[in-house]
Amino acid sequence: MYLYGFTTFAGIDKVMKLDRDNLWFSVGDLLQSDDEYFLVLGDDVSFVEQYTARFPKDRQLELIYSGFVSKKYIDRVHWMVAQYYSTYRNVMKYFLNQDIELLLKKEITKKLKWLNKIQLKSELFGIDCVAEKGQTLIVYPDLWTMYMMVDKSVRDEAGVLLLGSSDTQVKKDKAFWLVKHGLVKYVLVTHAELFQDFKDLKAVVLVHPYKRYYANQQDPRYKTPEVLSYLADIWKIKLEQVD
Repeated sequence: MYLYGFTTFAGIDKVMKLDRDNLWFSVGDLLQSDDEYFLVLGDDVSFVEQYTARFPKDRQLELIYSGFVSKKYIDRVHWMVAQYYSTYRNVMKYFLNQDIELLLKKEITKKLKWLNKIQLKSELFGIDCVAEKGQTLIVYPDLWTMYMMVDKSVRDEAGVLLLGSSDTQVKKDKAFWLVKHGLVKYVLVTHAELFQDFKDLKAVVLVHPYKRYYANQQDPRYKTPEVLSYLADIWKIKLEQVD
């Protein structure tokens, strides 16, 4: 079993192997040892030959949050590392705030029984394909395009979340929990904020797929259409593209 340490380096990365018998931790669990946090990556990692560091056998590990992130979320991390020849520390920063204590403090657990009753028309988002049930992810090339295409009446509507790279970390942390717990139905983002842990994803839409903004210039040098295609595959839905 491999662990990702948010503040613990192991060679060039933050991944180490946990060699212990009778482990009952699951993929996506959040663990704590002293004042450090670790995320369970599972029994395999990408480029396994690079990760020879071992978690100290004399250190205790405590389960802090069972199912902190979903297996689908971890699968996307593994895929990003392998697909773009990157490291876990460079990929994980897109998925999770590395200050886990701050992220945990922002958890939102309220229940919104009325959420699925919300049904906004596709044209209000400047597209023609949103899901009736579950969550819809719509990726725009930039905030200007988002604001030009999305009807003003929609932006502050209950169940709609708008995210961009310039948002504060506090907003991003709250958004993580809103998406994870299914407390938002329509998730509108620019390319840097598409790495959400969806609860029930039913539609993925990419607006203006030809835009240059969709090619990330830093490690990992991901291409948004490829990332969304993989996301759609693991949720067994179709990636819609809007020119």
